[in-house]
Amino acid sequence: MKSIVVNTISFAYNDDAVLKNITLDITEGDFVGIIGPNGAGKSTLLRIICRILHPQHGTVLLFGDDIAQMHGKQIAQYLAFVPQETYFSLNFTVEDVVRMGRYPYLSPFQRERCDDRDAVDRALHAAHVDMFRHRQINSLSSGERQRVVIARALAQAPRILILDEPTSHLDLHHQHAIMELLGNLNKEGMSILVVNHDLNLASLYCRRLILLHEGSVFAQGTPGSIINEQTLKQIYQTDVTIIQHPHKNVPQIFLK
Repeated sequence: MKSIVVNTISFAYNDDAVLKNITLDITEGDFVGIIGPNGAGKSTLLRIICRILHPQHGTVLLFGDDIAQMHGKQIAQYLAFVPQETYFSLNFTVEDVVRMGRYPYLSPFQRERCDDRDAVDRALHAAHVDMFRHRQINSLSSGERQRVVIARALAQAPRILILDEPTSHLDLHHQHAIMELLGNLNKEGMSILVVNHDLNLASLYCRRLILLHEGSVFAQGTPGSIINEQTLKQIYQTDVTIIQHPHKNVPQIFLK
């Protein structure tokens, strides 16, 4: 089943065209990476899929329904969005931050129920942040905060998790931890759509890549079909050497 279908989406900031007739789809249970150089329109595309931005042309279907006609809480029960960076002006506890993910299921002033508390506990455990539940959010490292934001998204119990560069500014250990977490969630049946500038990480974890260039889909397919010297030279204007990962048999990139 198609969880997301993007039909001929176009978008511009003022007169600056960012996306041009984008058409793509995400199959339920897929792990898809969106890659491309700076300014290709990757983050804008995610925000349109999540209805944070509205396209000038085209439609986004979420499990067959036009997302433009859906209620915000209904959308939030299907998909959760993790932005590249999240700032907290109020120093909530980690548990309170994750509890915010239950808003699609609660009416104003409604007290949380047993299933809400269970969802928060499961999200804390899945993101490996349950040991921080009573800590203040701003006392955590960048990598720990990112996992808390993912836990908040998981508390929504979404069928699709959409992330914008979740490993940016993180060290090697936390990059691996975040991508392993996403891989495990995908194995449990969750659809993952992620923007990642790190092409090696994208190749290691994503089953399918969508390469954007100048606001259009340049190519899409498996990492083995997308990550090659000719394509990367054309898109990134950089000479690279491609080798196969010794254990996972996917392409990995080295600068010449």
